Amino acid sequence: MDTTAFLPRILAAASLFLVAMSEMASAADVTHVIFDLPDTIECQDVTPERFAAKYPSLKVIEAKLRISARIVDGSDADIVDFLYMITSPGLRLKIEDYLPNTTLESTVEGDQIEIADSSESTKATAEDAHINYKVLALGGTKNQGSKKTQSSHYKQIASKALVVASGTTDREHGVYFKLRPSKGASLEGAKTFTLLAIVPAEWRGDWCVVSCAARAKKKSFFSTAIDTAGVEQAHVGMYLSGDREAKFRADGLFEIQQTNQRVLSAQLAKQSNGLVTAMHAATTTDRFGHSWLQCLFGVKPTTDGDNQDNDDVQDEPSVEQRRFEVQKQMMDAEDRLDRLSGSTPY
Repeated sequence: MDTTAFLPRILAAASLFLVAMSEMASAADVTHVIFDLPDTIECQDVTPERFAAKYPSLKVIEAKLRISARIVDGSDADIVDFLYMITSPGLRLKIEDYLPNTTLESTVEGDQIEIADSSESTKATAEDAHINYKVLALGGTKNQGSKKTQSSHYKQIASKALVVASGTTDREHGVYFKLRPSKGASLEGAKTFTLLAIVPAEWRGDWCVVSCAARAKKKSFFSTAIDTAGVEQAHVGMYLSGDREAKFRADGLFEIQQTNQRVLSAQLAKQSNGLVTAMHAATTTDRFGHSWLQCLFGVKPTTDGDNQDNDDVQDEPSVEQRRFEVQKQMMDAEDRLDRLSGSTPY
């Protein structure tokens, strides 16, 4: 029987088997992380007296926000990093300081390694000193031993691992926090992020974009790669503590996103890879205006007359039309918050 005729079938079956094994291994090792973001951010006026005397047209606000992360699938051992970004698309928040700062974690206790080196040399001669050697000198009973030991004891600074990297973006109008796995803390759970921002003295409210991304190792039958494990983004209203009107407008921005969660989630899933890439590159599609909004939605909203022909044909709005409507509602709510921010970017 000619076995060469069956060779293509055997190779094809083997290829299908390897592909199936690769997909099974990949599916089994997928890590999925979800984030929970705040609906609004309450800000406190913490302007120091000396700052107010020197810059009467400015003030300093403190914003605290809590973000929770939860691993719903996979293992935390595969997590590469979590990245959190808070940006001001209108460039109205000038970041003065932030917490947590960049943190290094020592791999050993006390940040120092104690090292003891020792060397030893020994000389010995005897009739039975080496059993592998035949004694040539009959009656010889020479037995000598000498031992010399040297030791030294010193301390060496232990290497440290970067577990939190933080800094500013957009010429200090945004801030990022990159968290990596640590022996002393868990990436899961709630984390509080704090920032101090310089704003106009008449500042009562504004809005910012909070973006979160998780990356993890994605294992397959053939290799291991780094892939997106979770992404979340929200436009969050900010208001000065005690200002009821500002809080009302901030709540309005949250309600729009809550009501249209399905539309926004679908668009975020569509743009997730591009968003994560932009976050890690610390760049946006447009340095000014609604840059992160364009990254999320892809295009600017249309005017009222742009979809008139489509409305005549379709009884219900299409997915594209609904997306434009939601975007326009959000921009209107953000414009109302803009009016409370002192307008001029600092």
